[in-house]
Amino acid sequence: MASIIGAMLVPSGLAYLLFALGLLAALKQRWRKLSWALLAVSGAITMVFSTGSVATALLSPLEYEYPAIHETRPHQGIKHIVVLTGYAADDPDMPLTGRMNWASAYRVMMALQLQHRGCNACDVIVSGEPTAAKIMGESLIALGLPKERLILETDSLTTADSAQNLQSMLREPFFLITSAGHLRRSLAVLHKQGLHPVPVPTDYQGPKDWRDADEHPSPQSLMTSDLAVHEYVGMLWYRLKGAI
Repeated sequence: MASIIGAMLVPSGLAYLLFALGLLAALKQRWRKLSWALLAVSGAITMVFSTGSVATALLSPLEYEYPAIHETRPHQGIKHIVVLTGYAADDPDMPLTGRMNWASAYRVMMALQLQHRGCNACDVIVSGEPTAAKIMGESLIALGLPKERLILETDSLTTADSAQNLQSMLREPFFLITSAGHLRRSLAVLHKQGLHPVPVPTDYQGPKDWRDADEHPSPQSLMTSDLAVHEYVGMLWYRLKGAI
């Protein structure tokens, strides 16, 4: 239920809902004015949140809150890399690395980059949804991670679940890899569990300055707006639940 409500609160979900209500209202003569109003608001939401500058203004404060990690030398002593899962499909007709979506692929690449830049003795813990964790783990091994360095934590369906399950596994600081826009919420739930993550952002969706974004409406920008609103709503929900 929470996921359905969340899907309706992001710009595209809200626009689709208003559009559907507008079509239903058009079936009744006395509701025609309401129908036009609903359809107009749906179109306005789609247009505004599909604009690159709006999408960037929403997501950029989350994506660029923490600096990128280019090398591990300033963090000597860290022995674990935690990679939160994105999405993956367990479809044998696809090539292994092609089963991951872009978010999962960027996170896998970032883990390997840390491994190759001074953290080659680090264990890599992939935490999250079972299918995605399995595919991401197999991809890491296929791309060069030693099998003995991989640990799968597959009992977490949400970021809050990952924080709870990692709490018993990690006592010392560790690298946390996830999409840049997802870091604020991830760090908050991990800190709530008394953990000490070092943020490693990846999978950026846009420039830092909204004035550098493309002004033309596009599906990509609407998706970026959805990601940003999803994070803000998620943080509010976690705060209400006491998870952060």
